[in-house]
Amino acid sequence: MTEQRRGLDGDWYTDPGTFAEELDRIFTRTWQLVGHAGQLRNAGDYLTATIGDQGIVVNRLADGSLHAMYNVPSLADTVPGIEEEVLAVAPTAPGRTLTHRRTHLCHANWKIAVENYNECYHCPNVHKAFTRGVVSPESYRIASRGQAIRHSATAPATTGYALAGGGEPYESFFVFPVSSIQCYPGEVLNTFRWVPLAVDRTLLVREWWFDADEPTDEQREIIDLDWDTTVSEDFDLMDSVQRGMRSRGYTPGPLIESTDGVATVHSEDTVPHLHDLVRTALGR
Repeated sequence: MTEQRRGLDGDWYTDPGTFAEELDRIFTRTWQLVGHAGQLRNAGDYLTATIGDQGIVVNRLADGSLHAMYNVPSLADTVPGIEEEVLAVAPTAPGRTLTHRRTHLCHANWKIAVENYNECYHCPNVHKAFTRGVVSPESYRIASRGQAIRHSATAPATTGYALAGGGEPYESFFVFPVSSIQCYPGEVLNTFRWVPLAVDRTLLVREWWFDADEPTDEQREIIDLDWDTTVSEDFDLMDSVQRGMRSRGYTPGPLIESTDGVATVHSEDTVPHLHDLVRTALGR
């Protein structure tokens, strides 16, 4: 019988030396979401972003190509096939524009933030609006594939999202270490990215991509509902977990895994997968 896996020791989340090592060996070497090509339509257009502890400039060159300093392996090379999978559920994604952005400073390590995002074991108890109005909990599946983690579900027949039709798919494409592209039912496109600022500080950037620079009343209702329920419900939870990691009495608990490795709202299979990615990147 296989021994049940446990979470990481607390110093993975609290040790500044480990955090510095992650900045060097993970965040300078991986693809990370910083924006949409639609923000850089003309030669000379540029945007800035923070990757780990580095400032990054992405610009559109005269030949039409995009250039970033520093450059890394592309999304297509990082996770082959993922761009086609995103376009299959959001075919209008290339024409979208940044409509709305919100940020929040989490008093937690970046790994706590992405672990929280990639397991839905806590969803039925914490995210009641999400599991009653956006997705059907019994349909939720989370599958790991290399540096990608894909979330899939269907919407319930009655939904709180005005643009979402019952039975339409919910899809989320997380790319290690800190990026996610989501498509809510009704092809409502949005993204998450997490910027590690310190061993116990992570900036959440939440963005929405529609057809205009300003959201309609209907779209703003969706944005507010998402932020006021699903997103903000995790803030105190993550901060509390970070405080617990600093306790001298903390002992990693067992992780609940399914037999086929695909997580549901009753298992946490993606958490050990994330741990393996971090360990591999750091050579531990």
